[in-house]
Amino acid sequence: MPAMLVSILLSHYTTIYNIAGEDMTTAVKTIKLHIHVPQSEVPLLEELTSKYSEACTKLSEYVFEHGFPLNFMVLQDAMYQTVRESFGLKSQMTISACKTDTARYKTVQEQLAQKPYKWLDEHNKPHYEARTLEWLWKPIQFRRPQADLVRNRDYSFVTDKKTGEVKLSLNTLSKRVKVGFDVPDCFEQYFDGSWQFGTGKLVSLLGEWYFHIPASKEIDGSFDRDKPSHVVGIDRGLRFILTSYDEKGRSIFVSGKNVMRIRQKFNDVRAELQAKGTKPQSAA
Repeated sequence: MPAMLVSILLSHYTTIYNIAGEDMTTAVKTIKLHIHVPQSEVPLLEELTSKYSEACTKLSEYVFEHGFPLNFMVLQDAMYQTVRESFGLKSQMTISACKTDTARYKTVQEQLAQKPYKWLDEHNKPHYEARTLEWLWKPIQFRRPQADLVRNRDYSFVTDKKTGEVKLSLNTLSKRVKVGFDVPDCFEQYFDGSWQFGTGKLVSLLGEWYFHIPASKEIDGSFDRDKPSHVVGIDRGLRFILTSYDEKGRSIFVSGKNVMRIRQKFNDVRAELQAKGTKPQSAA
């Protein structure tokens, strides 16, 4: 049971949105599909993800050099023609690249705000200073090949007329390609027609190709506190990443030894770099 739980937790995550005063709630889950790309089509996906990442880096340089405009429409108006002519992206992909850039900078902005700069005065009294995007030393780089594809524009699910197999149709810079994909048991329920798919992300890892799709669905958000059907307590920590217990006495412990080992490894590397006087770089 614990191994199965860990597998599901690492395979996808769930986000719940609820508007105060309403009974309906939106559940959002990310589906990670392993796609099977014919060798003859691999260069097309490599070209797409490479050019898309290069375009995002170019857009990032503009954002960095022009006061961090975080409205993708402003970025689109300024760089649309440049990106299309320089990288050969299609219209929708160019717009998606602008959205990818502004979303990444907004994420970094939130991360900086959560960790203000701390310093001590001559009386050893701590002071805190809010950090903004102006603290970045250089533009965010998009080193990992990737591409965001819009549903029904850049990707869709189609049925092969000869075999009846459902395939994933992906748009590239030159043509559309159709690829097969694996659907793990934990993801089958999201293909019953009741879930809506959003913009997917095409990525490559160790020679394999994957397509991540956010799926959303309206669910009943009402809850009667006086008549709970099932109660589960979950606690997160370091020694045990997850500890859960329910009203039936069932408990699950997920060890955090591997995470702590990896964390200590990178802490040691960081301490070694700091001892040499190297300056930290902004994350991509």
